[in-house]
Amino acid sequence: MKKSLFALLALSTFGAAAHAQGSVTLYGIVDAGLGYTSDQRVSQVTGAAGRPTTYRGESNYAFASGTWSGSRWGLKGSEDLGDGLSAIFQIENGFSIANGTLGQSSREFGRQAFMGLSSTHYGKVTMGRQYDPIVDFVGAIGPSSFLTGMGAHPGDLDNIDNQSRENNSVKYTSPSFSGFQFGALYGFGGQAGSVKNQNTWSVGAQYANGPLAVGVAYMQATNNYGATSSWSGAYDGTFASSINEGFASARNQQIIAAAATYLVGPVTLGVSYSNTQYKAGSTSTFTGTETFNSAGVTASWQATTALRIAAGYDYTRGTAIGSNSAPKYNQFNLSSFFSLTKRTALYGLVGYQKASGKTLDTYGNVVDATASVGDVGNGISAAGDTQALVRVGIRHTF
Repeated sequence: MKKSLFALLALSTFGAAAHAQGSVTLYGIVDAGLGYTSDQRVSQVTGAAGRPTTYRGESNYAFASGTWSGSRWGLKGSEDLGDGLSAIFQIENGFSIANGTLGQSSREFGRQAFMGLSSTHYGKVTMGRQYDPIVDFVGAIGPSSFLTGMGAHPGDLDNIDNQSRENNSVKYTSPSFSGFQFGALYGFGGQAGSVKNQNTWSVGAQYANGPLAVGVAYMQATNNYGATSSWSGAYDGTFASSINEGFASARNQQIIAAAATYLVGPVTLGVSYSNTQYKAGSTSTFTGTETFNSAGVTASWQATTALRIAAGYDYTRGTAIGSNSAPKYNQFNLSSFFSLTKRTALYGLVGYQKASGKTLDTYGNVVDATASVGDVGNGISAAGDTQALVRVGIRHTF
């Protein structure tokens, strides 16, 4: 009897150990190069509350970190729980290869940090800091997938190039049904006494089957009521570009985005569109609603097994402010990517943008619109109405 009981316990222990097998993977990307930026803002000459802001611009030759892909390292893992169910997690750190500093506002795991459950039958539920459905379903086939962040719609107004992540969020992603997949996300604002302040919610879907892929998504983010520009809740709220810095005090941001690609032999053709709205509140530095519409086309040619060349054009137009002319941005991009091995590649990028019309500065003053190429221009917008960026580099994955 004792021997039988001991054998049963041993078998149960072995079965539990075998049942709970898991894995952890270390991965990353290191990306470095050289770059040229024309007419980069280098100093604020004048500007105070109630007065227009002007800048001095200079050409800049510099070391470029993370242009094709942001440098990162991460850990991801899963544990089999049986019946197609797994416990999963992922933590991902972004950093600058130029000086070793942390990215994403000096967060330890600023790119991603989440855990959850994944089912082969019912999909995934994850919790933490993660991408919204715009990134998952539209960004995956948007202009950045061909041209990097330099080819993103100006200022990454629509977050297609994932400049912002959602904190304190819960996300559901469905399984794929013959190429169709959908998902939804809710980010808690963390404001005592309110379920709406600084919250975020988003829904989206994608169909990818054969040569065709189509994605569409919607996101709404709410600022802190009573504050001017404290996007510190669920949504990061990136306003570092001259394209949208004048609307950081918005009470609400709403984005509708869509993209599609079609494969014709070695050529992939793409189109993208987004509508971004900033709605003013009682403490905003602007009034009413400012709307930006962006539309673009891309083409990528797999010239050889190692060489890929792509080009793109994007047009963005904002709402006219009062009797002033509407802000407009025309952007052109070229990219080349040459694989030396499966893990190492060389690349070259060129971006050019022409701005016109009037927009708002950070104080709510009407000023001339200035250029800011893609999302790479965030924080290094031009002082004038044109800007050119050139980047060459090397990328290694592990």
